[in-house]
Amino acid sequence: MTTPQVNIIELIKDPQLLGLSVSPAQETLLKSMYGLPLSTEERELWRLCTGRETYPGQAFPELTCMCGARGGKDSRILCPALAYEAVFGGHERYLAKGERAIIPLVAQDQRATRVAFTYLSDYFTCSPLLASMVEEVLRFEIKLTNRVSILCFPCSQTAPRGFSMPAGGLDELGFFRLEGSADSDAEIQASIRRGMLGFPSPRLIKISTPYMKSGVLYDDFTRYFGTDSPDVLVWRAPSALMNPSLRAERLDREQRLDPSRFAREYLAEFVEDLDSFLPAAWVEAAVAPGRHELPPIEGRSYSAGVDPSGGGADAFTLSICHAEGAGAERRVIQDVMRGWSRSRSQTVDLTGAVGEMADIVKRYGLYSVHGDQYAGAWVRQAFDTHGIRYEQAPDKATAYGATEPFFAQGAIEILDHPKLVRELKLLERRARPGGKLRVDHPRGGHDDHSNALAVSLVPLVHNVREEGDYGYTFGPVDGPALSQRDSRPGSERLPETHNGVTVAEHAAAGCPRCVARVHDLRG
Repeated sequence: MTTPQVNIIELIKDPQLLGLSVSPAQETLLKSMYGLPLSTEERELWRLCTGRETYPGQAFPELTCMCGARGGKDSRILCPALAYEAVFGGHERYLAKGERAIIPLVAQDQRATRVAFTYLSDYFTCSPLLASMVEEVLRFEIKLTNRVSILCFPCSQTAPRGFSMPAGGLDELGFFRLEGSADSDAEIQASIRRGMLGFPSPRLIKISTPYMKSGVLYDDFTRYFGTDSPDVLVWRAPSALMNPSLRAERLDREQRLDPSRFAREYLAEFVEDLDSFLPAAWVEAAVAPGRHELPPIEGRSYSAGVDPSGGGADAFTLSICHAEGAGAERRVIQDVMRGWSRSRSQTVDLTGAVGEMADIVKRYGLYSVHGDQYAGAWVRQAFDTHGIRYEQAPDKATAYGATEPFFAQGAIEILDHPKLVRELKLLERRARPGGKLRVDHPRGGHDDHSNALAVSLVPLVHNVREEGDYGYTFGPVDGPALSQRDSRPGSERLPETHNGVTVAEHAAAGCPRCVARVHDLRG
């Protein structure tokens, strides 16, 4: 059983082994990965799905398979290939005494881990021949008698580290950054490649439906699709080609309901209406390593933003910032990033959270905070109880529109706060009808900390006029920022001009602070 006399297609089709049926496109992909001969029809599929003209007839160390939903990526490509590597790869010959090889299958999340492991365990335990190779089946591990184990992990940077890995699989790679850390796809790939160094013929198989134009999946597509690389084979195919049993009328209905999502989910295309809002490099460059909070300094003007939570899965967050310098040297510095979230057994004490926030902002000389315009009346009342005015911030897209230039120009320093950094890296930019853009968290994600940061930056810029992608164009305030401690009703310290114009004129232009001042003057 351990001598490689069976090829991948024989493993899949032999009723004594896996006994599976595969489509012509699935079979061509598997043959291509292992350099098996292709027929004339299969060579046409090769050219169509790889963008390459010449078939080299050699095995590829890495495969990146981008296929539409229900295309058999797990059941007909990834899991059979890992089973083949475990049994017929001959990798046990390169193990030291007492060493066990690990073939990791890293899935998008815990649910996907269970799905993939079910395929693998059934393939081994239901095969008359493969079952004899099974030493033990654990919760997410299949131990074979040849000192090779297949382990299934959820997406995590540390999950597959520290093992000898002759082969590995990344399941729904395009969504790793949504489940693990923002760069978990690259870190996991690097960990597996590191574990492969001791094996002469390793195999890394990456499968996914496309998602965002960033990360390992998109990098592989842009670098290797249609190129004659001997290292990485990129295969892209729509659902209907990989799985001809899918009903055409059902696919047509999906396309009518949501054309953009259909292009991504079933045609395996990177769509144009979804992109990363802030490049990871911008965010990382803005982080002040080891800085977790800055103390208040007397005489400095600060600005506070909050993102209220209803007590569910979201956190109630607070960010405080200040500006330094002027003109081209102007920078914004984040001083505070706090979050109040529920524990497993208790919900957020929203009233207590507001009280703690009020104490914090008062230490920074503030008597008002900016927050979501959709927040409930209780939020305003709760802050008012503590002598803090809750001021309505612009909509989310506008607030983020004010934030982006600071990151693009390297004119911002944010705290070394893992949740904030992750949320910023994962923010998505989506097109909306009418040409406007929407900035939001990915599905299943959060943006509570990044929202608070964006809102806290709004008072440090001024609104010029309605135009541009976000509906507004922003520019830095050239003069000193207005202190919110001076915006309390009855304060005599607020200057009646701001940026060289009267408060009334600046309020008419949309300056949030001058709008608040006018509101105060009118009682």
